[in-house]
Amino acid sequence: MRRITSVVLTLTVLVGIGAAVGLAKAPGNAKPRAAKVQQRGLLPVAASYLDLTPMALRGELRSGKSLAQVATAKGKSVDGLESALLNALRSKVEVAKAAGKLDAARADRLLQRAPQLVERMVNATPRAHTARTRGARGGLLKAASTYLGLTHRQLATELRSGKSLAQIATAKSKSVDGLKEALLAALKQKVDAAVAAGRLDSARAQKLLERAPAHIERLVQRTRR
Repeated sequence: MRRITSVVLTLTVLVGIGAAVGLAKAPGNAKPRAAKVQQRGLLPVAASYLDLTPMALRGELRSGKSLAQVATAKGKSVDGLESALLNALRSKVEVAKAAGKLDAARADRLLQRAPQLVERMVNATPRAHTARTRGARGGLLKAASTYLGLTHRQLATELRSGKSLAQIATAKSKSVDGLKEALLAALKQKVDAAVAAGRLDSARAQKLLERAPAHIERLVQRTRR
């Protein structure tokens, strides 16, 4: 978690220092915004170096490859990629500091940590966003609304009011355990589909399924704050 938060913080600097300050104060909020931050931050720099469009690079990363693996496959130097990303990061930090969006102390800390953070990001293997993030936010909520006898909009309204899925199920006289089973079945179906489509390897799929019950438990009990 510490590694993920550090990388996300670095990426966020490139899209808005104000957001970086917020993430630094509340690192637990970093993960849900990681994908958007990455798309608008260092990803275009990496794509340019690798002679890919940002969309093409996102496709490579979603397949489970690291930036280093993509660079190697393209015949590009991994060290060169890290240099390009590091230069972009340093430039953004300096501009933000000059504009007063980032204080000198925080800028210095980011610059000191930048080489390690960039190296971690380049070698990190992304997890299956299609199977996990989209599944949880899309397919799993669709499965929940079907089980609860609600439309997607009605369920979204209930969740926005601060209720958890478990509380909604209880209010609808539905079994919370039954809801978990429905969500688990939906998640397994999505993971299996991702494996069949070649977007997820079998080893990672097995790990996802092993963690699925705990993930679903958190999803069902979580309330919007």
